[in-house]
Amino acid sequence: MNLKPQEIRTSLYHSPFYDLLYKLNADAQWRKLLGISELDIHMKDVEVLLRGFAMLIEEKYSPSMVKFLNNFSRKSKKVPEDQNQYLAQVFHAFLKSCQGLGERPFHGRKTNKFNISLFEAVFAAQCGPAFRRRDTNVGPIDSTQFEALKDDPGFAKASLEKTTSTGNVETRLRLAKEFLVG
Repeated sequence: MNLKPQEIRTSLYHSPFYDLLYKLNADAQWRKLLGISELDIHMKDVEVLLRGFAMLIEEKYSPSMVKFLNNFSRKSKKVPEDQNQYLAQVFHAFLKSCQGLGERPFHGRKTNKFNISLFEAVFAAQCGPAFRRRDTNVGPIDSTQFEALKDDPGFAKASLEKTTSTGNVETRLRLAKEFLVG
């Protein structure tokens, strides 16, 4: 059986940060937001979390996504425990910020599938100011602005084709900041 990239990454870069990802992945609020109650056997759900944190923490994205996540995972092996605890607090503050968005907000209207590109951009944009300040004050996401972001043609285009190209990742992050943070 061939392993998926996240399964390989988990083996190569196991660390306290990865232990945090597993714990957050089992969180009931996260599972509800994700829209899947069971843990994914191939760890795709863990990869979604990893992508969100990588987009939040890393200064610059460069393709390929596999290399980007591998490099981030390698760096995360050296993260001190207090940083992991802080990241858990930021994540829980983000979950709270999503409470006014309704059911399955990160799912596509047509496909009803979880949109990883939308999640990672919104997570990075919404948590970015708190992360830079080193606090956990992640305010609520304005549902009108969130829906406007989802409907934005530029965001949609950057989410549908060549989703891991530098330009499209940067476009999504920029638009999410513009719509949600100002």
